[in-house]
Amino acid sequence: MARRALYLMVERLQEQEQDAATEMAQAQQQLNEFETQLAHLQQYRRSYLEQALAKGVDGLHADSFHQYQLFIQKLEQASVQQGKSIEQIKKNVLLKRKQWLDLQAKRKAMELLIDKQLKLKQQQQMREEQKLLDEYALYAHLRGQA
Repeated sequence: MARRALYLMVERLQEQEQDAATEMAQAQQQLNEFETQLAHLQQYRRSYLEQALAKGVDGLHADSFHQYQLFIQKLEQASVQQGKSIEQIKKNVLLKRKQWLDLQAKRKAMELLIDKQLKLKQQQQMREEQKLLDEYALYAHLRGQA
């Protein structure tokens, strides 16, 4: 492959790698936000439950107790749903991380290939230069004998 084509491929892989890193960071940010929301939801549920229990000690009417119980169940359902969302987002974060690492590995492999080609080219040039120097030295030596 022509060296220029390899350089273009590396540039393209760098862009894709950067995009993948951005997507991974966004997914991680979303995960952090959902985990924070879940923590707030659980804290609110605990606080509301404590409030219901405190009012129950003072004597809570059956209707009021039922309303507290229904609301607490809704908060529990919301927590469960939030937990499921978090699991999905975690899978997405792992997928984005894998994509980023794969692109990074491809880019590094291309850079190694370019580096190897450059070294081979340099070695070839050095051999050609040495061959020319040897021929010149031989020619000079032969001219000196004549």
